Amino acid sequence: MKPKKFIVTVLATIFVLSVFLSFILVRFQNPPLFLPIIFLPVISVHDEPANIHLTFQNDPQSSITVIWQTDNPDTGDEVLFDNVSRCGVASLYRYKAVGEHHSYAGATGYVHQVELTNLSPDTVYYFICGGPGNYSGERAFKTAPDSPVSFTFVCGGDSRTNITNRILVSKAMRHVNPVFVIHTGDMVDDGRIQKQWDSWFSDVNDNWIGDNGLTIPIIPCLGNHENNSTNYYEQFALPGNEQWYYIDWGPSLRIIVLNSQASPTQVSMEQVNWLNNTLANTPTDKWKIVVFHRNVYYSGGHDNATDLIDYWVPLFDQYHVDIVIQGHTHHYHRTKPLYNNTIVDSYRDGTMYLTNGCWGAPLHDYVPQPYSDYGNATLCFTQICIFQNGTLKLETKDVNGYTIDSCILTK
Repeated sequence: MKPKKFIVTVLATIFVLSVFLSFILVRFQNPPLFLPIIFLPVISVHDEPANIHLTFQNDPQSSITVIWQTDNPDTGDEVLFDNVSRCGVASLYRYKAVGEHHSYAGATGYVHQVELTNLSPDTVYYFICGGPGNYSGERAFKTAPDSPVSFTFVCGGDSRTNITNRILVSKAMRHVNPVFVIHTGDMVDDGRIQKQWDSWFSDVNDNWIGDNGLTIPIIPCLGNHENNSTNYYEQFALPGNEQWYYIDWGPSLRIIVLNSQASPTQVSMEQVNWLNNTLANTPTDKWKIVVFHRNVYYSGGHDNATDLIDYWVPLFDQYHVDIVIQGHTHHYHRTKPLYNNTIVDSYRDGTMYLTNGCWGAPLHDYVPQPYSDYGNATLCFTQICIFQNGTLKLETKDVNGYTIDSCILTK
């Protein structure tokens, strides 16, 4: 008998005997002692976590959220972690956090979410996620500092669905070892289509790992192509209402994320009130960076966002926001320092408006304006280094690592 035929015959025989045994057990509550007990083989499904990504719900000095996807619901909601590498050996990790899993209409599987808390600041942690038999390989991340230190982060947006170009930017970005990435929206072409998210998170899973081995967290905001979809909210874990929020990275930087796609009332009232309160309570010695999707000032591509000029720019002026980071228009553009919609002498006196929508979407022609300082239509990301001495250095790099623009600000 051929091996394949033999295996099929054995499995069929086991099945028939099991059915017979079930009948006997139902017919006789106390089966005869001589009746053989037959067990079906238990086959465990290996469903290793996919699309692993990191976000912040609370203080990055002491917490981080690990999110991943599986095909099956019961593969475990655990993160095992330690401040020394355990090389993926589950029994060696000293700490464990347990979260939850969920699904939603249109999902291709189950999203698992676990927040790690009570972490030490400025510390590298190693972790595996999943559950017994289904743990990921070991990864690592670093918490935010609790004292002034130098660090680098990256910003950019409009990755959309040109997969080849998107991956080129991701692979270039990883070489600067950013502590996080600010993404200015339009991650995918249609946020209601899960298949596009699966592809996008696959890129994050594979390529958002620095040369230093650390997995790079994301600070996202809503773009128009997200379509305010359930998929966005179900796959990120963010502070507050997840539309507008702020994150402090150590004592020297506050990142304020807004939703420029919100309703007119939310733009003109709810976010204005929240933004005013948040900026008023931001220490003056912190770098203040505001992030949203639609570009305020025209440079080719999309027009001026006149509603944001009316409602938000006066607050940026009043509280001296250092940099406003946007996407939407698919090229790179940096303005001269602006105050009250007018060019001023120095970034000490005005705000830089930075547009970078070059993470893979089809590029728009760059059209310089009187308030433009530099622009370029090429695939790129922007690297921002904040130093202990109160200096901020901005460099925008193309996919070959070549610096196409740079600028230095002092506090």
